Amino acid sequence: MTGLASTQFEFDPFSIEVMADPDRYYRELRDHHPGYYSDQYDTYFFSRFNDVWELLRIGDNTFVATEGNLPTPEYLRTRRNNGAPPFVSVNPMAPGPALPSPYYEEMRLAHISPLQPRSVAALRDVVRHHAHEQLKQLLPRGRFDLSLDYAAIVAARMVCHLFQLPLTTADEVLRKVGAIGRSDPAKEGRKSVDLSAFFREMKPYIVPLVRARRAAGADGHHGLLDGLINYRTREEQRALNDEEIADQLVCAMVGGMEAVPKVTARGIMELWRRPDQLRAVRADLATNLPAAVEEMVRYCAPAQYTFRTAHKDVRVAGRHVRAGQRVASMLYSASRDEREFEHPDEFIWNRPIPRVISFGLGQHHCIGKHLALLEVRTLVYEFLNQVDSVEFLLEEAGQNAGYFQRGWISLPVIVKN
Repeated sequence: MTGLASTQFEFDPFSIEVMADPDRYYRELRDHHPGYYSDQYDTYFFSRFNDVWELLRIGDNTFVATEGNLPTPEYLRTRRNNGAPPFVSVNPMAPGPALPSPYYEEMRLAHISPLQPRSVAALRDVVRHHAHEQLKQLLPRGRFDLSLDYAAIVAARMVCHLFQLPLTTADEVLRKVGAIGRSDPAKEGRKSVDLSAFFREMKPYIVPLVRARRAAGADGHHGLLDGLINYRTREEQRALNDEEIADQLVCAMVGGMEAVPKVTARGIMELWRRPDQLRAVRADLATNLPAAVEEMVRYCAPAQYTFRTAHKDVRVAGRHVRAGQRVASMLYSASRDEREFEHPDEFIWNRPIPRVISFGLGQHHCIGKHLALLEVRTLVYEFLNQVDSVEFLLEEAGQNAGYFQRGWISLPVIVKN
């Protein structure tokens, strides 16, 4: 496929062929078709690191997730905009990811306080406690699922901790998030991930919390909820209702349960596949692990794309994008770009990483980035500190081979310590 002429190369991110083996398609895009235009989706796909970096930095509501940051292929095929579409509603307030400035920033600031670096640092002992307690149960068994039984359940419990949900809810919420996010290309109708399902399934957990906090006075002690309860719109000085507030919080509830387990489980596996690197990291685990986690994030982060709709005519990486057309920032491909990273398909625990793209950039960078990094560092540290030997049962493992989040959703291991 390398070096095919533009008329011979076709890229459909939702096709079974691409989802089964995306890396070779991404490489072809980067080398020969940067800024690839798909007529059937009326979308430009930007695959090189610097192009994605520059695109995500463009502000002034030029690119907004008005049609969703991951619209389904059915939606893209059947809707072609004749000019910039209208911005989403702010009365009622649409879910945060779809909002333009300044509403997006206002919604984000209203519930970001527990996810700021200082607040996240205060959670270090909480994450360590959950990781330690989970390993205390798992290690005597000798065999367990590194993703599901360890990393995923700890991440789900941290979500419950932040939302002040009972920890017993973690398994149930995790199962629902997992069921929605799985895409099976082999089954008709299961190629697409319907992100609206996250809102339908998660809001019943959030709305009662909002009501309870509102009744209690929302005095600021619940960082995720109280700021949104006390927020007033700039035009009408209107308070958000319970449903509107819940819409702003779904992403915070879902996000960490998808990325953290995949980065943790695969990151540990990549180190174990390279005994020299594992020994180097373990030589001074506390000092070396942060660099290793940065490489795990670059190499293992599961997010494939984020979509935006153009609201102005603009030129990006040599392509003229008209108002109403879509752009896809290919985060995973950008992290494999040879122009940014030497030998990008290799895992190198201490490689220099001057720029990180895996968490997004600009207006829509991941709100939970600092907590995700803390969780991955803690989960990996506790595992490496307590486990002497591990065998990965890859013949029994399972991957999510989709366009939304790729990665190991099940990674059984046998451990000895």
